[in-house]
Amino acid sequence: MSINNNFFKSHPVAITAIVMALSLAPLMAMRDFTPANELRYLSIVDEALAEGHVFTFSNQGEPYADKPPLYFWLMMLLKLVTGHHNMFALSMLSFIPSLVIITVMDKWLVSASGGVSGVSFADRLASSMMLGTSALFLGMSVFLRMDLLMCMFIVLALHTFYRQYTGSGNPVTSAILLPVYIFLALFTKGPVGLLVPPAAILVFLLAEGKIRDAGKYLGFKTWGIIALLCALWFTGVWIEGGRPYLENLLFHQTVDRAVNAFHHKEPFWYYLVTVWYSVAPYSLMLVPAMAMSFFRRPFGTYSSFPYMARSAMRLFSAVSVTTLVMLSAFSSKLAVYLLPVFPFLVYFFPLYMRDRKWGVFYSAAIVIPALAFVAAGAGGAAVLASGRIPELREYGFLHSPAVYAALAVLAAGGIVSAVYAVKDRSWQRPVVSLAASMLVCVLFASAVIPSADSYIGYGDMCRTAESMASGLASQGGASQCRYVTLYVYRPENMDAYLHTDVIDFGQDADGYLDYSDGPHVLMVPTEKVMENERLSRRLSGAECRQSGRYSLYLMPGR
Repeated sequence: MSINNNFFKSHPVAITAIVMALSLAPLMAMRDFTPANELRYLSIVDEALAEGHVFTFSNQGEPYADKPPLYFWLMMLLKLVTGHHNMFALSMLSFIPSLVIITVMDKWLVSASGGVSGVSFADRLASSMMLGTSALFLGMSVFLRMDLLMCMFIVLALHTFYRQYTGSGNPVTSAILLPVYIFLALFTKGPVGLLVPPAAILVFLLAEGKIRDAGKYLGFKTWGIIALLCALWFTGVWIEGGRPYLENLLFHQTVDRAVNAFHHKEPFWYYLVTVWYSVAPYSLMLVPAMAMSFFRRPFGTYSSFPYMARSAMRLFSAVSVTTLVMLSAFSSKLAVYLLPVFPFLVYFFPLYMRDRKWGVFYSAAIVIPALAFVAAGAGGAAVLASGRIPELREYGFLHSPAVYAALAVLAAGGIVSAVYAVKDRSWQRPVVSLAASMLVCVLFASAVIPSADSYIGYGDMCRTAESMASGLASQGGASQCRYVTLYVYRPENMDAYLHTDVIDFGQDADGYLDYSDGPHVLMVPTEKVMENERLSRRLSGAECRQSGRYSLYLMPGR
């Protein structure tokens, strides 16, 4: 037992990793794929495997140059290994990078503090829990997106630079790893991965008064390795997809998106708003701390701090501010694009608090979100119990004891955190309490995921549709039963489940009423059938099954 205790005392990140894994595993194992992006990624992977493509991808036969190939390669590998699209295995492509990021940042905090003796166990545990449960970081740890993988390579690249700069790393190894990590960030998500590390490094060197040393870190060798790796990638794209695909990848998906986005166009101040809820519930501590550091001394200079700590703080500031400004200048914006800022924003805080006295502001920064937890937990339970919101009655699983338990944990965590904040006059235990209550809340709420899956994705609906089509065939019906959708959001990627294309009528109910191309299973929201008298008459008498908010009708054809 003492060995285990000593291990956890020396490795507080292990506690965070274990708690996150235990809390999120049921969600990762039982959740269905969302139709917006996750189901599309499955369909893209299926097409790539069927067509034998490696560097170029397509979605429903149309070129898909939006994303580089690394993440799709990993998805393809998992499909080949497991034989199917396994949600738990695919979730590891986000969850493992999240743990790597937390581990690297913890190692960085220890190094910047002059070793293990220079930073407390409480600081390390609270910081790792704070990053792991920041709203968007926690969400991206279980969803299938390439953002956390890119963020991991950005963190590794900047940590490698920091070791080069401070002389704490092998110069030969670091000189190779820095460009490789930058390329892998680019190879995962696109230009942001290429731009963030060099831009942050240049701003940092400028703040340090050592801009003339930029060539030591971003010289011909660094850019030569990146250029060589890009050349190999682009050659593969050109051989496999030709010039049009390569131009789409290099120009339409980069320059056009940055200057005049065709998706997710937002105003320049977008991230100044989203950052507050993206790093909730800790934003009232983290964002003001970063902002106030610039007003104390130029760019976070703390003469009483060890050299390593000052350098780390300046670099964390450079990454946060440079990334925020750069992303704000781009036309295409989503809250998730800000993810590379979060590790540095979070781990700036324990360094910043080294010489700060506790005050009313810091108490309020914890008590306010803690009370919000109490209000959300108690208020949510009261609303569910009252049944006064008709829209919630459809979701019967919300009245499960597990949901009430999750809300109770959230409220209790808020109360404990508020008490700690006032009593301890420190940030560590309140933060751990907030983080733990969030994770346990997710764990309890995961019990209703099987019941909620029919509202999350299309897996249950597609399995029901296949069962109905199979039943028709077994009764001597047509051997080829089609699948038809009406008023369904992004149904085209259902082929990942059905292994055949669907016929989608979009919002055109009249078009469907004229459809007479043989037997089919119609998937349509129940409320739309009730609203459309002609559609209701057409479907009357047909075999009908329910899947969440959708009704499925077995239509024999005309």
